[in-house]
Amino acid sequence: MTTFAMIAGWGGAVAFAVLGVLVLFAPSRSSVARLLVVACAGSAAWFAANALYQGVAEDSLLSLSWLQCLEILRDGLWLLFLFRLLERAAGDGYRQRLRLAAVPVVALLVVLLGTFAAPYTAGQLFDADPAQVRKFYLAGLLAVAVVGLALTEQLFRNTSRGARWALKHLCIGVAFIFAFDFYLYADAVLFNRLDPTLWSARGIINALAVPLIAISASRNREWDLNVFVSRRVVFHGVTLIAAGIYLMIMAAAGYYIQAFGGEWGRALKIAFLSAAVLILVSLFLSLQLRSRVRMFLARHFYRNKYEYGEEWLKFTHALSRTDLAPDSLNGTILNAIADIVDSPGGLIYRKLPSGGFAIAARLAMYDGCNEELPAGAPFLAELQERDEVWEVAGGEGLDEVQRDIMPPWLLALPRLALIVPVVYGNELLAFLVLAQPRSNQGIDHEDRELLKTVSRQAASYLALLRATDALSEARQFETFNRLSAFLVHDLKNVVAQLSLITRNAERHGRNPEFVADAFNTVTDAVNKMNGMLASLRQMQAEVETDDIVDLAALAHAAVKNKQDAEPRPCVAGSAPGGLAVRASRERLLAVIEHLVQNAIEATPADGRVTLAIEAHGREARLRIDDTGCGMDREFINTRLFKPFDTTKGKAGMGIGAYESRHVVSSMGGELRVESEPGVGSCFTIVLPLASEHVAAAAAPEIAEA
Repeated sequence: MTTFAMIAGWGGAVAFAVLGVLVLFAPSRSSVARLLVVACAGSAAWFAANALYQGVAEDSLLSLSWLQCLEILRDGLWLLFLFRLLERAAGDGYRQRLRLAAVPVVALLVVLLGTFAAPYTAGQLFDADPAQVRKFYLAGLLAVAVVGLALTEQLFRNTSRGARWALKHLCIGVAFIFAFDFYLYADAVLFNRLDPTLWSARGIINALAVPLIAISASRNREWDLNVFVSRRVVFHGVTLIAAGIYLMIMAAAGYYIQAFGGEWGRALKIAFLSAAVLILVSLFLSLQLRSRVRMFLARHFYRNKYEYGEEWLKFTHALSRTDLAPDSLNGTILNAIADIVDSPGGLIYRKLPSGGFAIAARLAMYDGCNEELPAGAPFLAELQERDEVWEVAGGEGLDEVQRDIMPPWLLALPRLALIVPVVYGNELLAFLVLAQPRSNQGIDHEDRELLKTVSRQAASYLALLRATDALSEARQFETFNRLSAFLVHDLKNVVAQLSLITRNAERHGRNPEFVADAFNTVTDAVNKMNGMLASLRQMQAEVETDDIVDLAALAHAAVKNKQDAEPRPCVAGSAPGGLAVRASRERLLAVIEHLVQNAIEATPADGRVTLAIEAHGREARLRIDDTGCGMDREFINTRLFKPFDTTKGKAGMGIGAYESRHVVSSMGGELRVESEPGVGSCFTIVLPLASEHVAAAAAPEIAEA
């Protein structure tokens, strides 16, 4: 066995010496390469000393002392090499913490060196039991092997996929060395002696790792490795370590419960351990605890709070999904931004065509909020002007201006923490309301900058969606105009037919055959024109001039035209003397008739459709109430006024409500909608009143009408 141990020792010494020489004369002059040379030299020296020790007196304490010291130095050099690889790729903040983590490892090596150098070489200066020293030596080297394996595993796991090609063989080789040491010293600690067979084979085992290390050295001469410390790996590593410590403590407590519990000891132990496992599972599933652990690791072990590249890619991937429907983009933006700050709830308000803001999507805890913000609200103007994240925190994080313009109902939302504006150019497209993060910690400049960055990216998606919708509408109008051109062509044919009858009427008017043919032509023309009118529903050229008209008279006229409908509409009341407004009589009457017809179609025969006219300040208001099926808020905000979107199937074109709002807006007014499913709807036409002088002058004309 001694001969084999000598051969194995010399084999290991030669292998590491050759590797060290090859790396020494390589072009690289980096500190990592120099450390590899020193580590190879240390291994070669130790294996050579081990081979010499096998041929000298094995009972020589001096020889054994130096052999043990060389082994500790050799392990220390390899640990230093691994530390340097991690340190070189890490940031400044992590580099400092890595050096602090190396302090206990260096302390262990120094204590081991002092333990063996002092008692044997200095003539028993300390009163130490050699048997106890031997146990400490074995346990200490076992701990060194564990540290080596941990460093190697972290180096490989936290290396990018591209850099692993140059590093994986090094990790395999070094891990192989420390794994064999772990097995050797674990066996020695367990049986309080070194296995001679394992010790003799150590040189050959270590020599097998040399070619693997050489491959990595040839693949990456500069040793400038792209190594990063993954936050996910650190989080899961800390979680597993904490879980292991927790289970060890619980196991120890269970042992004492069984030992001192008497005849109930075993049952109490099972119950205690079951409760401990249940608590552990509950903690693992706690989102708040996970958030706090992530926040703690980010603040104390990393230079930056976020892995910005990973966050940006994750956010971009969420918004760029090919299966993402346009209507779900709002919810996707809300969820993606809420995940960044780990917020459990939130709202996203989108800008409406009218300029106001309404809820477009909601998350968890804010399901009961349905408030809207009108156009021109000071709060919206301040959000757009400042373009920064508001930290609300119950009002404490707001300045005096923000607190004055903040809507009270918004400030009263539970656990409200952040308001994030989504600005595109100089326009506020949306804003997010986020609940307090699960970690219950405030935000800093990193959170603000990241939220502002992702909100700008979200704004670009919302602007693109709006532009796409506008382009789609423009294409639909283009198609509609093309259809109109064909209809005009058909109309010209009808006019030509009727003109022919007119020209021949004086000559053949008394001819019965001509009269019969004329009636047939007129009937055909009427049928064609009715078909064209059905195709061009509500589409009128905007060439009418505005007049002073009585809103009440128009309401009565619209109701009179619908007397045969079920339910029959009625005018409940009007302001004394009527209300004069400046508008196009025909266009406004068409709008009222359209809204009344919609109310009739949405209301059952036993329901009610009522019109009411009232004055409110300088405004005239015409309310059209029905007890029909009603509409929800989402339908009103997204579909009611969207052109070519109809719920009537082929019977409708979907431009009536759109055209009605456009006509009222062109007269300086507003079309308001209130509705509730199953209760009914109320459409209100709001127009500015004409001056009293103009209204009085127009009174005879109105009365005549």
